[in-house]
Amino acid sequence: MEQYRHYIWDFDGTLFDSYPHSTAALYDTARHYGVKVDYDELSRAIRHSFAMAYALVALDQTQLKRFHSLRGDDYFPPPIVPFPHAEEVLDALAERGAKHYLYTHSNRRMSVRFIEKYGLARYFTGYVTADAPGFATKPDPGAILYILDRWHITSDQAVMVGDREIDMTCATAAHIDGILVDPDHLVGESRAKYRIDDLIEIIERHS
Repeated sequence: MEQYRHYIWDFDGTLFDSYPHSTAALYDTARHYGVKVDYDELSRAIRHSFAMAYALVALDQTQLKRFHSLRGDDYFPPPIVPFPHAEEVLDALAERGAKHYLYTHSNRRMSVRFIEKYGLARYFTGYVTADAPGFATKPDPGAILYILDRWHITSDQAVMVGDREIDMTCATAAHIDGILVDPDHLVGESRAKYRIDDLIEIIERHS
């Protein structure tokens, strides 16, 4: 695996294990409104996209307010926590001179706040979150292109690290490489240059 100078990270399912928290919040909301849904099916849907999960439970926007409230509650179990090796990998890459950036569809409260909470903010140079104005959602490459331009990064120096194919499509559209984190092998054909099961492979597989 190549050693890049700039790592653009997704948040949910990549650096932080947030899907179990979101699944539990949506499952609780569905049950509250009398909607029967299989927990494992809901979990798989959330890992694909929130849009797919919303379609599965068929709740309206007023009902989904309960979900957003529970998801935003740090004490609603299970908690949002960094994946094993996340800090180790960020630190090891930083020691080698790499810089880190965040590009996520989660808003700042649901992403940067947890990066700060777990003491990882010192590794990050910049953030683009869902509530940052002026950016279309993935796979539009606008946010990545902004990061490249803002910090004077050439495309061969950067890589996008994410857990969904939409992250890899976004990277390809921005003409940078992609590392797909797919421990459960849920993604079929991918545009990723590298596919890994665990973040630790990013430093273990460096040539």
